[in-house]
Amino acid sequence: MKSLVALVLVCIMVSVSILASPAGASEQLSVGVKAGDWMEYTVSITGPTDSPAHNITWFRIEILEIQDTAFHANVTVRNVNGSVSSSIWDFNLTKGQIEGWVIIPANLGTGATFYDSATPGNIAIEEQEQKNVAGATRTITHASDSERIVKEWDKATGVYTYSLEKPKNFTVISTATATNMWSPDPITNQNQNQSQLYALVGAGVVGAVLLVFSLVVAVNRKSPKMAGLLSVLLRRIKALTIILVIVVMGIALILFGAFQSKITMSFHEINLFMQTIWCGLLVASMWFRAKGRYRLHGIFWIVAVTITLLNFALVLLLTPPSSFTMVVFFTSPAYAAEFISHSILSFPALVLAVWFIVLWSPTSTVFVAKTRLIAPATVILWVLSYIAGVLGYIALYTNYFG
Repeated sequence: MKSLVALVLVCIMVSVSILASPAGASEQLSVGVKAGDWMEYTVSITGPTDSPAHNITWFRIEILEIQDTAFHANVTVRNVNGSVSSSIWDFNLTKGQIEGWVIIPANLGTGATFYDSATPGNIAIEEQEQKNVAGATRTITHASDSERIVKEWDKATGVYTYSLEKPKNFTVISTATATNMWSPDPITNQNQNQSQLYALVGAGVVGAVLLVFSLVVAVNRKSPKMAGLLSVLLRRIKALTIILVIVVMGIALILFGAFQSKITMSFHEINLFMQTIWCGLLVASMWFRAKGRYRLHGIFWIVAVTITLLNFALVLLLTPPSSFTMVVFFTSPAYAAEFISHSILSFPALVLAVWFIVLWSPTSTVFVAKTRLIAPATVILWVLSYIAGVLGYIALYTNYFG
């Protein structure tokens, strides 16, 4: 009897050890990719790094042959200087060779784990949600550790779709932009096809508003009816200008959505370009003020400030809460200095700029005396904030400072 009990216990222990081992667990692993699958990413790196491997702007992963839970992938990268190179990466899900969590086992839900030989240990999936990735709504999972602030995967394939990582003293953000592993949602394609029509209609509406407004201004002011209409428009020019700016901003967003795939500039380059225009409009506004043309002074001011406020609001509204974190702003001294200087200079500049809009009246020059100090102080702070942004861009995204 004792021998039988001992034999049963030995069998139980052997079975448990087999099931708990990576080899035993390999039977449960699911490879979600197949030969020919590919995914493309855009990459944004902030902070100092001399490593060529960490100085890229785009890369592509293409799956080659697969054997059981092992497979190879061809990884092509584009460096900051425009050069392109490729290399073969080896993956083995059973052995935990997942190349920094690039591809993990498929269909892992919340609480499930995968093995990482580089850690080493098991990594738990923390959460899953529905997100739009490369044109389609997908089930996305994510996990994190001390180096990877967040890493997200497409649950069905196990291929990562987004990451925010801080390997050393720099930060790497990569986002999936295109793939052949799934097709874009039909509604997304329909919206993209219709966006050009919306843009044309919107442009026509704005053009009509501008044409009517120009005709009213050009009409002989001696006409009592037209003079009365002109007077009403002038009293409402502040509101009309703000409405027009919002309409134009909406058209710009539609056009951006329609031609986003054709835009080669990075987010940081686009932002620098836009901030240059807004700052230029504000400086031009002060030039009109110096010439005594206070109506144009106010209009240019309202346009620059309204677009800037809309831009900030849209960035906050369109940024997914799951991917937004303040940590990225303090991943390097240069990035922290840029963020703090922008905060210190931009906030009071925007407050003063809005105060100016409240005081401005297109039919009176009384506001000139009231804004004698507000206007120049706002522009000085605005320009200093812009300069801080330019210096930050040069330090973080170029090699100008070495």
